[in-house]
Amino acid sequence: MIKRRIACILLILSAFILYFFANDTVTLALLLALIVMPAASIGLLALSGKELKLNLTDSDIVTEKPVMKLTLENPGLVPVALTELEVNCENLRTGETDSTTIQLSPGPKSKKEMDFEVQSGHAGRYKISVSNAVIMDPLMLWSKEVRCDGTKYITVMPELYEMHMSYATDAALLENNRVSDARRGEDPGDVRGIREYVAGDPVRNIHWKLSEKVDKLLVKELGTPIAEQFLVILGNSGDKSNDPEALEAIASVFASLIETLRQDHVSLTIAWSDALTGRAVIKKINDEEDLKTAADEYLAAPASAQGAFANIDRDLADEKYPHIIIVGGKIPTGLEAIANGSNVTVLLNGSSGSATENNVKLIGFENKTFVEDLAGMVV
Repeated sequence: MIKRRIACILLILSAFILYFFANDTVTLALLLALIVMPAASIGLLALSGKELKLNLTDSDIVTEKPVMKLTLENPGLVPVALTELEVNCENLRTGETDSTTIQLSPGPKSKKEMDFEVQSGHAGRYKISVSNAVIMDPLMLWSKEVRCDGTKYITVMPELYEMHMSYATDAALLENNRVSDARRGEDPGDVRGIREYVAGDPVRNIHWKLSEKVDKLLVKELGTPIAEQFLVILGNSGDKSNDPEALEAIASVFASLIETLRQDHVSLTIAWSDALTGRAVIKKINDEEDLKTAADEYLAAPASAQGAFANIDRDLADEKYPHIIIVGGKIPTGLEAIANGSNVTVLLNGSSGSATENNVKLIGFENKTFVEDLAGMVV
């Protein structure tokens, strides 16, 4: 652009010198043209691009990598000679960033579209954004920035593989007939006892016939069946924050494990660390939509040093999650509190082999060989 300005100035000076010596109509017209054209070009730049609208959407093009469509609309009457947009792509899970430059020239009251491939090196939740646009005049002598915002989020899933694993007990796959003695239940077919009415007890649990006989309100204590469920935890330890390959392997194992348990019709809940609060997010997975929504969230959670699972309500966890699997790069702080009598398996990135410590089964896997490392494991 600077070279063009210098060239324009030299042309005007040359025309002025030519007119100075020739002093005729032709050289005067040439001089005026070389002055008016840049001035008009700059004037057009000043008037254009004031109402540009940008939109990012999914593209219809199907490739190995995700493709986005960028639409730039010019609702004004002044054409835009050239608009240069820098599209930023950030992987919220790994922290990797990339950018690409797109050039479009929308005419008056028209729009221009362009498809571009998202450079997704690793699995994660990607933030695709455009913050500013640079508009140039027709002669490419000057430019100006205009506000032109657009943001889109997409999720790139890790590669899934078939996990050949077995269960320590078939009861893991079936609803258990055990009944909780710790929680008040709602199963009218299983009366665990009779006691006096306490304010707040459901009216439907009052034993009316027996209450009439003793002349005071008595309620039935109902049992609560315990379902053998799996809680699968994604451990985002800060040790792996600078290792995208490790985070990719962990995400692939986590997603593949979820898919395998779903295919086996296991009652499944997953958990991970919230990026802002460091607290655990716990999601019950009932269908494909639940899984998709959860993936959008857990693949946006970056690795951090915060212990996310110390706040899990142990009373709730004891009743609902007798089987716990943790996938990560570090044994979580407070693992004993998380386990607390449950059957716990830790799939640990960056180690090899398997061992059992304090009733916790440890199975290691490496970045490149995790499919073989975890083949045939028992949970």
